[in-house]
Amino acid sequence: MSFATNRRVFLKNGSLAFVGLAAFRSFGAYGFNDNGVHPIPANESLLLAQSERILFDSACLTIDGKDTFIYSGAFHYFRCPKELWRDRFEKIKEADFNTVETYIPWNWHERSMPDSPDDFSKIDKLQDLDEWLTMAEEFGFNIIVRPGPYICAEWDNGGLPLWLSALKTPTKPLHKDGWMRSDDPVFLTWTKHWFDAVCPIIAKHQITRKEPGKPGVLLLQLENEYDSAKYTDDIKINQIKALARFARAGGIDVPFITCWTKQVRDSKDPVLRQVFDSCNFYPRWNVSRELGTQILKLRQEQPGAPLATTELQGGWLSVVGGKLSDQQDGLTAAQIQNITLYAWQMGETITNYYMLFGGTNFDDWGGYNITTTYDYDAPIREHGGIDVRYQSVRSLGQMIREHGGKLVRAQLVEIDTKTTTNDVVISERRAFDGSRYFFIRTDDYHTRRAGLARVKEKDGTEFSFEYDLEAFGSVVFYLPPGETDTRKGQWLPKTAPVIKRPTDLPSTVEIDKLEQLSDPLPFVWTPLQSNELIEAHAVFGSHFVYYRITANSGATIDIEVQPKDGIIGSAGGKMLPVAVSEDHKYFTFTLPPDAKELIVLHDKRGHRNGPKGMETGGTYGLLSVKGANESVPLQFAQGGSLGKEHAVGEALSDAKTEIAHGWKKVTIKQSSAPATHALLTWYRMQFELPSPKPGVWVPWHLHLEATGNGFIYVNGQCLGRYWQVGPQRDFYIPETWLHFGAGKINTIALSLRPVNEELCMQDVRVVPDNAFAEFR
Repeated sequence: MSFATNRRVFLKNGSLAFVGLAAFRSFGAYGFNDNGVHPIPANESLLLAQSERILFDSACLTIDGKDTFIYSGAFHYFRCPKELWRDRFEKIKEADFNTVETYIPWNWHERSMPDSPDDFSKIDKLQDLDEWLTMAEEFGFNIIVRPGPYICAEWDNGGLPLWLSALKTPTKPLHKDGWMRSDDPVFLTWTKHWFDAVCPIIAKHQITRKEPGKPGVLLLQLENEYDSAKYTDDIKINQIKALARFARAGGIDVPFITCWTKQVRDSKDPVLRQVFDSCNFYPRWNVSRELGTQILKLRQEQPGAPLATTELQGGWLSVVGGKLSDQQDGLTAAQIQNITLYAWQMGETITNYYMLFGGTNFDDWGGYNITTTYDYDAPIREHGGIDVRYQSVRSLGQMIREHGGKLVRAQLVEIDTKTTTNDVVISERRAFDGSRYFFIRTDDYHTRRAGLARVKEKDGTEFSFEYDLEAFGSVVFYLPPGETDTRKGQWLPKTAPVIKRPTDLPSTVEIDKLEQLSDPLPFVWTPLQSNELIEAHAVFGSHFVYYRITANSGATIDIEVQPKDGIIGSAGGKMLPVAVSEDHKYFTFTLPPDAKELIVLHDKRGHRNGPKGMETGGTYGLLSVKGANESVPLQFAQGGSLGKEHAVGEALSDAKTEIAHGWKKVTIKQSSAPATHALLTWYRMQFELPSPKPGVWVPWHLHLEATGNGFIYVNGQCLGRYWQVGPQRDFYIPETWLHFGAGKINTIALSLRPVNEELCMQDVRVVPDNAFAEFR
């Protein structure tokens, strides 16, 4: 193995060595001499020889002595039922990926507040992470893990536990700008608690713990998009170094990465020299303008590490009131090929799509203003189906499987070019064996481009060939080593095989019989003391919460909540009108002359996920109440007299359970005002599905159009949130949740609170996604 530049090798003890042709230098993880450098003693040479499992230099990662082009995609185990992991992995494998990546959400694994940083009894579901990592390895994938502690990910509270951000605020924060995501001792103490729990699980899956040639965890990311935080460089550096120490202490000995964290770029700090930064890109059509600038900047600011993108646009998210991912502009099959080839043209050798498989924000785990679907229009869709964008990344995967070993150290060649149309540009990279790769692309996303290209290298060697690009097209023309006859060239990536679809497919199941039940108001209330947060009572979700406010008759009551939250109220058994501020942050009620009590239902839009605004933490309950009787505590309940809304929904959608009586039959498109006392109304409906045909797979979704906001439950599980404003009307139901065959009953329960004055179930169907049907 030759070394064109100094290379970094990570040893079993967590130290970092720069390996050159002439000498070895070692940088320990925590202790250094005055100048930060000491030579490797002779007795450590054996350790070095046994530990050269993963190295990196300016070109690429070298794994077990092999230069490796990392072709990866994000697959979040927590957004997919465990029973469906294998199917997703199979599709990723069929597309020739060699690596997968996942965030690890702290709040999903530790949902209740521990007694102290030494209490790990509330940690849960790390077995799921362990099993997912094991399955990834069984499929032959290397793995990139991103345990935070902050992850963003359009995930509830950015992955930070609400019990932490709301209840563990330091008495005297170290910094005026906040304490979360900083070097504040309280935050670092709890971060160490999280790393102490999760790092040992990751550590045993590291490639350094495997036999040579076996896959495993090869990179671990610290923090996430840290440039977005408003702290000074010193604060950020202190936190990154602390996270590195916690990870090393937890057994992590693979390289660290960051994304959008400029403080680590080409740092001379001995700890930060163990970390290299990467970029995230979501340019849609602005590929060359955004990537061309930022990848070049990354190379200039970090010359000793490979070019890496932790999040290359695999699609885009959908927000409440916006457009669904697959209805957005700039997310075509041509775009994902264009952005990928442009990154490779620039010399990138670590590519990770975000997302490769998007999945679902089940229950209330989506971040603030995020839809239940996290389909992302990713190459592998929310339900596991595939289409033309998958075909694009599959073709690119085949290209990397066949040519990645050459491209990984291919050099940019200085050339002069001339094309029939000026907006078609060409770049050349040449591998060490003489293979030539001509990258040909256009930024025009409206019109096809075809013509003749002429290329002249600096030594006078000339080439000419014809090209034919689709709108926003990008391709590679490959010439084998020593070949100058373009008639013997090959176009890459090769076209993926056509997806064959079955034609004998099921029909839509119409639902026209529904039951309706008013949620009886609570009769058990919990008081909140002055300035006490609702999170102190372990209310960490975004499900509906009732509040009881006592005031003088005729009083005006002003309630402040998070922007875009919803509040409705009643007094004396009747719904009250409400004045709402434009940002849906302030709600004003006036009590009738004969009423001294206001009952309100709080409809949260979700918990923020950042990346900005995460520094201060805080509550997600009622932020303030003015006009109430201060001598009587504010009271709350997490559901009506039937129980907590979440538990009621699960029970009502379980056909084996009956917890409520007094259901009223209603029909589709039958508008009705809620009962005068009801702030929340339940609907229930049932359906049967045909047995699947042998060898045919079809995903199913619930099509729902209704007035009101609420939560959807299917067969005892919370599917997610429904918003009257949309855009989501189709909700994927995992096939592992459904019952198939005659006589097998499926039950849907839906909680709705009125947004306007009336509730109406306008359309309910269970629909097969026949366009994605597959032979299996």
